[in-house]
Amino acid sequence: MDPRAALRTERLVLRPVTRDDIPDIVAVLNDYEVSKWLTVVAHPYGRADAEGFLSYLEKRGPFDGYGLTTGGGPVMGVVGIDTSLGYWLGRAHHGQGYMTEAAQGLVGHYFAVSGNDRLKSGYFEGNTASAGVLAKLGFRPVGAERVTSRARGAEVTMKNMTLSRANWTARGNG
Repeated sequence: MDPRAALRTERLVLRPVTRDDIPDIVAVLNDYEVSKWLTVVAHPYGRADAEGFLSYLEKRGPFDGYGLTTGGGPVMGVVGIDTSLGYWLGRAHHGQGYMTEAAQGLVGHYFAVSGNDRLKSGYFEGNTASAGVLAKLGFRPVGAERVTSRARGAEVTMKNMTLSRANWTARGNG
């Protein structure tokens, strides 16, 4: 299977983001309630930021930069794996299980295709929604560190997590 092929879950299509998605990406990430939970995302967030993000993705691995859509709809968030699993979702779509579903789809694809046995991720202290997504996937805590949140312009505590292929499979995945 092509690692960059679109992935389908029960309710979502995960597909590589394109320049056509820039207005949707800007609309979601220009919301401080979204950007404050991310490390490298600026606030305010504009078109030039989104163009830089897409240029960055062109140089990344085959599992990074999947836009979440409900069929042919606009991108409502992004999930990807480079050195770790990262994601964001527009506030209008919070609380509906979309990110857990999308991350499950991508993590399953990652373990099926990559040959890697371990995956890292993390969340900012206080981000209970992100902590919940990672817990549902089977990630386990491995420590914490101080990182900079560009949108906040401050250091925050990142709770680091890891997921092994064995733990993923033991949970009935794979």
